[in-house]
Amino acid sequence: MDRRKFVAGTAASISGMVLPSLSEAQFQDWPSRPVKIVVPSVPGGSLDILSRLFGRGMGERLGQQFLVENRAGGGGNIAFDAVAKSRPDGYTIMIASDPLAVNPAMFSNLAFDPLRDFAPIIMIATLSQVLAIHPKVQAASFAEFVALGRSRSKAITVGTSGNGSPGHLAVALMVQAGIPLVHVPYRGAGAALVDVVGGQIDATIVTLPATIGFIRQNQLRALAVSSSRRSRFAPELPLMSEAVPSIIVDSWQAFFAPAGTPREVIGRLNTEFATLLKTKEIIDSFQIQAFEAGGGSPEDLGKFLRAETARWSPIIKAAGIRAD
Repeated sequence: MDRRKFVAGTAASISGMVLPSLSEAQFQDWPSRPVKIVVPSVPGGSLDILSRLFGRGMGERLGQQFLVENRAGGGGNIAFDAVAKSRPDGYTIMIASDPLAVNPAMFSNLAFDPLRDFAPIIMIATLSQVLAIHPKVQAASFAEFVALGRSRSKAITVGTSGNGSPGHLAVALMVQAGIPLVHVPYRGAGAALVDVVGGQIDATIVTLPATIGFIRQNQLRALAVSSSRRSRFAPELPLMSEAVPSIIVDSWQAFFAPAGTPREVIGRLNTEFATLLKTKEIIDSFQIQAFEAGGGSPEDLGKFLRAETARWSPIIKAAGIRAD
């Protein structure tokens, strides 16, 4: 019999009281010092902006600082590995997105396992990837774009924010559906958008927030979104899956902690983040950035991550997608 349980049980019997578990006793005053939010990107990106926004709100609610630490590089793997190896005491969490699910299929010999080494906290936001074309491309709808791609002798060029990005995954699904396209990877959405506006490439698939200004100025023509549901920020845009059912790519952002973080802390974080999602500051910020609010339980996020990891692995391997 475990000695600690035996001693605790004996003491409780003698006193007539039920003692709290070790985790409850140790973490009932959490947080008693600053909490670190690890961000797998440079300052200024959407993950960084979200982390600082929620970190500020958490600090105000819980009376401790939530400090952002940017650890860019390796397609997010540097940050993921650091968090996986962090002490699971509730004082290190991270924000992550699509790469957490797709990197295992793109990189060899990763030092972490996304399903084993992290404790899901909460889905924070989702956003749409939008297919936008240069006005010279003769397609007024996604169905026409598909037909054009299948009939043109020269393949349509589509720029994305990089290898393994959500846009690249959408391109891979189109190619697997028999639509000849040439993927043109860029280091970020901005460079891809500059080239499509300038006519150097035919189209882009990057986030709606990055693209919407060019669409409103009629510099680009938006045809469809890759997500599983229409965006409330551009409800007139159809889903790609309405024309080709297999093309669904959902972009997401979520919070995780190292595996082994006490359930009490995970539950508290989930509750506090969920409360912040309903505040005016978060709602207004999401409206500006065209983010769809997330939510749900840690179990919901865990189920989602398992499904995403299982789904993308064979698709990525069949398409031959590798890291830069």
